[in-house]
Amino acid sequence: MFVLEDIININKVLYDYFKEDIINLFLDGYCLDYYYILKEFYPESVLVLEKGKDHCASLINGNIYDVSGIRNINDFIIPSKIEEDFVYDFYKKMDNYDYERIIKLLKGSAKKMNN
Repeated sequence: MFVLEDIININKVLYDYFKEDIINLFLDGYCLDYYYILKEFYPESVLVLEKGKDHCASLINGNIYDVSGIRNINDFIIPSKIEEDFVYDFYKKMDNYDYERIIKLLKGSAKKMNN
């Protein structure tokens, strides 16, 4: 499957779970969780930071992706170890219960789509 198709499917499951505007949710505070979600399906994903903003995304196969889809690669950098540690320590994160339920839902949806 293509990454953009996966993002569309992931976003459908997330919308059904949260029942709110997931684009704003994952652009305005929970972008690190979206990175973790993509990393579940694309383990080779690399964390990237948007230049001059408190936003992270995923570098997958030479393209940058977040909840809104593909992004301009020139707007992002691969963080230094210090920057990466800051992101992991201080960016908002959903609680483990929600995260684990979402991953189960997503993996169940992926199995249905592949059958």
